[in-house]
Amino acid sequence: MSTVNVLRYTALGLGLWCGFRNDLFLRKSAAQRDEEKRYNDELELIREARREYTKLYPVQNSSSSGKLEDIKLDDPNLDFAQVILQAVDSLRTTS
Repeated sequence: MSTVNVLRYTALGLGLWCGFRNDLFLRKSAAQRDEEKRYNDELELIREARREYTKLYPVQNSSSSGKLEDIKLDDPNLDFAQVILQAVDSLRTTS
């Protein structure tokens, strides 16, 4: 009779332990899923903001509009990096 009780309580303890472990696993996976969803929502908001920003402020390519001879070196807003890149591009096209 005591063997039956030992087996019964062992099964009960094992069931409780497995249930507790399964519950912890399910809670952890649900928390990870919620965190991933929140992260993806933030990424989508960032992408949407970037699309709206590019609609409102389109990129203006100033390098194709000016020639190398039209550069005014006295201009305080002159982008020297762009001037150098234009010069390199003009050397590539002439070679």
